[in-house]
Amino acid sequence: MMKRPSIFLLFITLVFVRTVSFGQEVPLEKPQIEVKESADKTKDNVYEEYEAFVKVVKELQDKYVDEIKINTILVNAYRGMLSGLDPYSQYFSPEDMEELKIETEGEFEGLGIEVIVKDGLLTVITPLLDSPAFKAGILVGDRIIKINGESTENMTIRDAVKKLRGKLGTKITLTVVHEGDTTPTDITIERAKIHVKSIRGARMVDNDYNVGYLAVTNFQEHTVRDMDAAIQDLLKKGMKCLVLDLRFNPGGLLNVAVDMADKFLERGVIVSTKGRDKTQNYVYQAHKQGTYSNFPLVVIVNNGSASASEIVAGAIKDHKRGLLLGIKTFGKGSVQSLIPVGDGKAALKLTTARYYTPSGVCIHEKGIEPHVKVPLNFAETKALHEHLAMINIDTMINEAKGSETVLKGTVGAKEKPQYVDIQLERAVDILKGIEVYAKRSGAP
Repeated sequence: MMKRPSIFLLFITLVFVRTVSFGQEVPLEKPQIEVKESADKTKDNVYEEYEAFVKVVKELQDKYVDEIKINTILVNAYRGMLSGLDPYSQYFSPEDMEELKIETEGEFEGLGIEVIVKDGLLTVITPLLDSPAFKAGILVGDRIIKINGESTENMTIRDAVKKLRGKLGTKITLTVVHEGDTTPTDITIERAKIHVKSIRGARMVDNDYNVGYLAVTNFQEHTVRDMDAAIQDLLKKGMKCLVLDLRFNPGGLLNVAVDMADKFLERGVIVSTKGRDKTQNYVYQAHKQGTYSNFPLVVIVNNGSASASEIVAGAIKDHKRGLLLGIKTFGKGSVQSLIPVGDGKAALKLTTARYYTPSGVCIHEKGIEPHVKVPLNFAETKALHEHLAMINIDTMINEAKGSETVLKGTVGAKEKPQYVDIQLERAVDILKGIEVYAKRSGAP
């Protein structure tokens, strides 16, 4: 029995690529006889192409310097067919399918970076929070020009993946050029087992105005459940408004993004998908049941916020449920389906649709502009990375001591130099202003 294709926007994997390419339907406006003739010619052309393909396979088997198994030839052919469509579409062999399990398991081995081939260069979309790459200083937009001294120019994603992956504890040196810079920098990273947590940093950031904070770093099967538990805990502590942090969130499962947005919206469209196949056309609606109270909300985004995180941000923005703050999001607006093939042990990851925000906008390669722009320069971006890499450690220390960190975008004990998260501090200030206005106007 054929399994239902899995629909997803991004895997939480070592490597990711983003773009989209769709064919167009041919309008049937010509007389029927012309259409039939055209169809017959197309059928003849297809047979000719099949014959040519078989001849190529035979030549490879007969004349290539080394003996090649037919399975190797066919797998390479499948991969070539899909790579010619767009970088998202891929063929996964049974061995590759084992690696896909990390999509929802939230644990894998590697560096923890999401990349795309852009203008022929391996480019970082975002390093996963708490990953070895993040802690080593890999930044959003970094161009990886060498892997262990070997140039990545015109390197395929598959070849890059093979080079980036390796045994636990082994080291790899990436030569990167930071966005806006021209000087290459060597960064050595030790591969590790990466535990991806969807929810982190849940805390009160201002007790005087009851401002809560919650960071969502990806969209896995249990993300909404974990977010709900964290928000319910914050509400018990007196939270009256929330900062939802989606920075460096590369995405994940489509249905999880929909369920998360549904928690903040009572009604209306959350997102819609449209593809060539009408079965890919679907409108996801919000439901009143289970929706949080209408507390003031600010969502922080940056250029590392992609895919599923853009669905949530787009729904909140279009429905005027909250304010978006930060910088423009990445702009990944395509949907991939995981389609089993053969005996079900292999699969196609195929771009089958684009998604649209509630206002009908496709943000692919455009991104979502925040209401309040708070850009960061290179030094501020690096400092933010260092801060986020340390904040989880500080939180665990505070939990062990039985205390809670209450910060205004700062971290660390009083004797340490305090880091100011400019974007978070601005978000808190906005929510404090909303609270002050509500009190003066007599709102409940």
